[in-house]
Amino acid sequence: MNDYQDDPSKYIPDQTLLGQAMYRARMAEQAANQAKMEALAEQAKEDALKAEIERATELSVQNNPQLQAQRIGFGTNRTISSQSIGMIAPREVVESTHVRFNGWEISGQQARDMVQYGQWSKAEYDKALSDALALHGYKAPGSFK
Repeated sequence: MNDYQDDPSKYIPDQTLLGQAMYRARMAEQAANQAKMEALAEQAKEDALKAEIERATELSVQNNPQLQAQRIGFGTNRTISSQSIGMIAPREVVESTHVRFNGWEISGQQARDMVQYGQWSKAEYDKALSDALALHGYKAPGSFK
């Protein structure tokens, strides 16, 4: 009986069924390994190309002020004017504006005192003030955010 080793050339002269089977198995294994290496090389090329595209895209975005403005929330096609945010009420108007509390109309000073003493929440007061100022075409200070 022959001594089979990993060298495929040893199996060529062996004409036994086992020798021929070992030779064909070794050739198939080599073909599979070659195909695997080619597939891995192709995948590496694709990965490198994708990475290059991502780097180029990011570089392009970093150098594009219009896209940077859009990312942080500024639209480049519009300008902000006082008409788009409404006219902000002056301090005197805010202080003299009456607001509604539980259906009752109270003075601005009474409302601020109620907030200060905890009888009314700041959020409720701000909402009531905003509603009262809107009736006169104003926006409450700080409400244009």
